[in-house]
Amino acid sequence: MCLIIHKPAGVEIAEEMLAAAAAHNPDGWGLMGFDPDGRLLIQRRATVDVAELIDVEHALRDSEYVLHLRRQTRGGSGLDNVHPFKVIDGIWLMHNGTLKLKLRVPGKSDTWHFVTDVLRPLAQRHRGLLSDRAFVQIVEFGLRADNKLALVDQRLGRIVIVNRACGAEVDGLWLSNTRWLDRELYPLAHTLQPQERRVGVRELRFV
Repeated sequence: MCLIIHKPAGVEIAEEMLAAAAAHNPDGWGLMGFDPDGRLLIQRRATVDVAELIDVEHALRDSEYVLHLRRQTRGGSGLDNVHPFKVIDGIWLMHNGTLKLKLRVPGKSDTWHFVTDVLRPLAQRHRGLLSDRAFVQIVEFGLRADNKLALVDQRLGRIVIVNRACGAEVDGLWLSNTRWLDRELYPLAHTLQPQERRVGVRELRFV
């Protein structure tokens, strides 16, 4: 199901939170946002290395960005299905949830199909549509609450969160869900969904 974290400029993502997120979302990570000078930030990796994530967080502490950690569900592994996805020049997207779309290209995720078959044609015909508040409301009506989108519009210098009210505010950050944040590594007092916990080998019992 994945996890999206929106980090405002100057706010820290705790090392323990990054480790807790990586514990359940090991299939790649990406970020998008803006550095303090307003330049676009885009990074993507096919695997999750917690030490690398911590280094990136320290380096980008003064930047605003959205971080996506992938848990593979629909679509194959590898960088092709790692978020963010480029919609058109200057517009990038991340998604958390499951979209009921026909997957016409084997190995490509539901998010890839949503970008390619739905959002890109709209954005090509109507520049600025994806960041329009009225359009965002229409998309929210059409998506279930467990689907969240993050959009970066380079031209406007904006990050737009779709279904933001259905996420969680935690320690100055916005999380798309709380389920895929390991409860032993980063326990939360109040959660949207119960936090998952990794089961250690010594805890397994075979009958």
